[in-house]
Amino acid sequence: MAYCTKCGTQVADGVKFCTSCGNPMGAAQPQAAPQHLQPQAAQPQPQPQQQAQQAYAQQPYAQPQPQYAPVYTEEPISTGAYIGIFFLLMLPVINLILLIVWACGGCNKKNKTNLSRALLVWMLIGVLIGGIIALTGGLLFGDSINELMELGKKISNT
Repeated sequence: MAYCTKCGTQVADGVKFCTSCGNPMGAAQPQAAPQHLQPQAAQPQPQPQQQAQQAYAQQPYAQPQPQYAPVYTEEPISTGAYIGIFFLLMLPVINLILLIVWACGGCNKKNKTNLSRALLVWMLIGVLIGGIIALTGGLLFGDSINELMELGKKISNT
């Protein structure tokens, strides 16, 4: 087994990079363990003054990782584009076709996809509410409507 010369991690033979730190391993030859990993003979205990100096010794410096602001590659939809979208949505059958295509990912703008999905949900809610109102109106006023239709037929026959 080889040891990484940078971090001291034990690495399998034939590995080209350290699995812990990514350091190139060079020639895949077994190496002795780094000095800090080899068993050592008992060392004399440091004096209290030496312990204090060791406690305040400079710690290894860790490079700070750069913080990058998120990069937005997608531009928002312009006002003119929204006007064009809403104009196309005023056309009766074309609006449903376009909304389905845009909602299923047929466009490259996330704003347009989300708008299409929201409008399809609103259309579905409108159809359901309209159906409930028509069914309720038919049940409540069905007899009155039939009487009015019969009255209209009598008047037109005379």
